[in-house]
Amino acid sequence: MTLPADPVEQLKEAELAVARLEAERDRLEAERDRLEGIVVRLGALAAEVDAEGLVQGVTAAARDLTGATLAMFVPTELAALSQPTIVCEPAALDELPEPSRVPLLAGTLWRVSPVRLDDALQADAGSTGYGRFSDGNPFRSWVGAPVRARYGDALGALFIAHQCPHAFGRREEEMAQGLAAHLGTSLDNLAIFQERSGVARALQQTLLPPELPEIPGVDVAARYRPAKSMAPVGGDFYDIFEVRPGVWNLIVGDVSGVGPEAAALTGIARYAVRALASQEASPAKVLSQLNDTLVRFGLQDRFCTILYAELRLDGDVLRMKMANGGHPYPYLLHADGWVEELDVHGTLLGMLNEVALEERDLELAPGDSLVGYTDGVTEARDPSGAFFGPDGLADVLAGCAGRPASWVAQKIELAVLEYQAGVTPDDVAIVVMQALPEQVG
Repeated sequence: MTLPADPVEQLKEAELAVARLEAERDRLEAERDRLEGIVVRLGALAAEVDAEGLVQGVTAAARDLTGATLAMFVPTELAALSQPTIVCEPAALDELPEPSRVPLLAGTLWRVSPVRLDDALQADAGSTGYGRFSDGNPFRSWVGAPVRARYGDALGALFIAHQCPHAFGRREEEMAQGLAAHLGTSLDNLAIFQERSGVARALQQTLLPPELPEIPGVDVAARYRPAKSMAPVGGDFYDIFEVRPGVWNLIVGDVSGVGPEAAALTGIARYAVRALASQEASPAKVLSQLNDTLVRFGLQDRFCTILYAELRLDGDVLRMKMANGGHPYPYLLHADGWVEELDVHGTLLGMLNEVALEERDLELAPGDSLVGYTDGVTEARDPSGAFFGPDGLADVLAGCAGRPASWVAQKIELAVLEYQAGVTPDDVAIVVMQALPEQVG
């Protein structure tokens, strides 16, 4: 005959079972949070533009995901890293591992599949290079996964290690292999990005004058800020050059689009204007001939806008002739603070066979400043979507009277940047030409 269980004992057992379930729930929740954190870290690494930071992040994730004591990336010459990356608690490491000196591990650098070593002490007794744990014993469990670029070039190997034997199984091996593949693709993409960025920077430098010329009687300043976009080459440009003795030309232009196509059109426009200006003194005729040149190139939907001016000292007067190919109207900041918009009309260039271009003459009195800019200034938007607009530019200029050209140009740039809360979705180019009082008048 079985006696009924003691209700008190039953309650205690139930409470213990509940406590065990709650502890297991807490453990699983903590593990979930840990894994979610690693996934978020790996996702953020996709935007990493520094090779060392990328390798450090993936190597740390390999250790955390597999429960390894140590993880390390050993690079080849193609990885653009000179030293291995090691992730391990400093107190746990007595001697650095050198997998490239260990025959059973070194082959990982050239293989296409992972290597797993369950017990280095048993399989390769007496060999050095496995590194030592803080108790003096070697790291005994190893997994090595090759890191390869998109087309198979060996970039290095990702290793995980543990001081205990048989610490890793197929799960850890597959994780290491997956992370190695992720790292290889990311390093490859980063190398391509850095190469293209370098080419883009070099190309952009050819589209802007390396330095501004010194013009007698004129204070000249310019500011250029490229857009924060995926395309590192913008379509905004400016140029100032002496076309004939004592005669200088100013160009401020904007090409539709960004990237290499825009850069190609920018180069055509800039150097075509230089060539045409040497043969033609009328700004309107120069832009008309430039339009013919662009149309002949068959640029389809691409076009450009250009503000073009010719200036010269005539005795004690600074004279300008100006034409405008669909570009935002320039401003004249008078020495007394009056801000005047110069509504010089004209058709944008490169789209139509025939264009209508107005030509305007003006004089700059001592202290007057001509301000040319691209639409990245007036079309800047604040967080609510409101445009900076011509009125915003005029308000900034009203407080710039009596300031040198460099101060005016920088003031405009900073005002636009502040208006957009630091975001620059479009290129910004600004040129200021100021008649010097001591030279003119």
